[in-house]
Amino acid sequence: MIRVNLKSKLFLGFGFLFFMIILIWIIGGFFIYDLSNRSAAMLRENYQTVESTKFLITSIDEIKNQQFKFFFGETEMFDDSVFNKNHEIFAEHIVAVENNITEDGEQLIIEQIKVNYQQYSKSFNRLRQDTGTDSKLFIEELIPEYTVTRNLIVNLWDMNMNAISFKNALLKSTAHRAFVFISILGTVCFIISALFFFRYPQNIARPIGELIRGITEIANRNYSKRLSFHSNDELGELAKAFNTMAAKLDEFEHSNLSEILFEKKRIDTIINNMNDGIIGLNDKKQVIFSNTYACEIIDLKESSILGKYAPDIALNNGTFQTIISDIIDKPTYELKEFKPLRIIHKSKVRYFAREVLEVNLTKTGEDEPIRAGMVIVLKNITHFLEQDEAKTNFMATISHELKTPISSLRLNLKLLDDSRIGQLNGEQQEIVKALILETNKMLTITTELLDIAQLESGNIQLNSQPVKTTTIFDYIKETSENHAKSKQIKIDFIIKPDLPAIYADSEKTAWVLINLINNAIQYSENGSRIKVVASQNRNEVIFMVQDFGKGIEAQYLELIFQKFFRVPNSTEKGTGLGLAISKEFISKQNGRIWAESSPGSGSRFYISLPVYN
Repeated sequence: MIRVNLKSKLFLGFGFLFFMIILIWIIGGFFIYDLSNRSAAMLRENYQTVESTKFLITSIDEIKNQQFKFFFGETEMFDDSVFNKNHEIFAEHIVAVENNITEDGEQLIIEQIKVNYQQYSKSFNRLRQDTGTDSKLFIEELIPEYTVTRNLIVNLWDMNMNAISFKNALLKSTAHRAFVFISILGTVCFIISALFFFRYPQNIARPIGELIRGITEIANRNYSKRLSFHSNDELGELAKAFNTMAAKLDEFEHSNLSEILFEKKRIDTIINNMNDGIIGLNDKKQVIFSNTYACEIIDLKESSILGKYAPDIALNNGTFQTIISDIIDKPTYELKEFKPLRIIHKSKVRYFAREVLEVNLTKTGEDEPIRAGMVIVLKNITHFLEQDEAKTNFMATISHELKTPISSLRLNLKLLDDSRIGQLNGEQQEIVKALILETNKMLTITTELLDIAQLESGNIQLNSQPVKTTTIFDYIKETSENHAKSKQIKIDFIIKPDLPAIYADSEKTAWVLINLINNAIQYSENGSRIKVVASQNRNEVIFMVQDFGKGIEAQYLELIFQKFFRVPNSTEKGTGLGLAISKEFISKQNGRIWAESSPGSGSRFYISLPVYN
């Protein structure tokens, strides 16, 4: 049996209807175009001649009337202007009909009209000059010539009127044939469309309805349901696929449960042999699994915690409480910041990185996912933290050891540059200035490295206390303005009125602001300006440092606060530590620091510190 798919059936059916519509459109367009051309030709060829013959008759009648007045004693009523005007009208329209000859014999009639009209005009002119106003001559000579000419014009009019009647009959016949032909085609299209409308939707809807009923039965776990309709198109293939699916589900429903248990044991074995601790909680915060390593960390057996409410377990186990205390009621997107967990494991202090994975599932028949629980992964990072601590101690030691010789070097260079010690030539002075500049850079680097080491080791001491915003501005204003003078940059310090005091370390906060202002000066053009603004937003005071330089691209705004990071293709020199130290200083004061920028429009750096209550 030849297989015709559903797409082909639709294509053939609707393609045929489309073809019929196009055919009707072409035939209708042809007949309308033909009728339009014929009517236009009739109007152009015959109707114009008929109109011109009317003017010929009117003008020759008026000429005859003027002649009558002339010959019958009413000479004073004869008007040469009227006579000449009608003569011109006659001449104009005889040319018009001569230029629009469309019928056989029309040329001969027009020639006769011209000859007779010329003879008629000559006779009047001759009689008018030779005999005066003899009315007898008007009756005997002019009237017969007038009558012959006028009858010829009437014959021309009759010829074109007959042609119009004939062509109008042809137009009616063509229109009738077009109506009959289009009606037949329209009837055929209607019949075929009716067949499609009443039969084809039923042929598609019936299998689909049976399929819906079958799916409903499968959803109700009646896997013995089968579809009985047969078709050689996609619907038939769908029925076969449905029956195969139902058979597979029926087979699966009655399969041995040991296979499922085997797969579960295999997954449990994989999880238990992983080197990371893994704990799973369901949406009710109950422990549903915990691998061997996780049980060792919390010093509990898996059987004692499975199915238990996690907060209840935490009440009696300090390690488990450390693991879940700050995550049990928080969404995972609030847990992105890295915070190592300090846990005593096997009588030793261990550090673990914790990753919380939220499990979202979409139930069968639903569109929106729901939270099904979470998985906690604990990775032992003790070795890495020990290495990081060693690195921090090394940085602190080497920075501290370098500060003394660098300071001594600065002092000696300052003495060498003192004229009281001795005069240096120009080249020597340039060398000393270069050495002083590089020595200052080395001292800055070692100071920043020492600050980073102290921050990482937790040895930095903050002296937080209530402080006024004006106090901080007074502290940084002179230093910042002196630094800006080298590039002729103006700094606008703006403090909103009635700002409350903040709870912060004034020295560290001032250092951060000076660092931000120095960066703004460094990346600003000569002669530009910088804005430093302090304002209040609810329970915090926000400091803003704004420059109008080249700006920072969006993908670097988060990275600039990382250690040693510098914006690519930046022409300015620096260590890449200033913003990292600033972030640590502000974070340890329970504040925030961030940046906003767009290339070409400058940058805005913000510091937010809590209001003192």
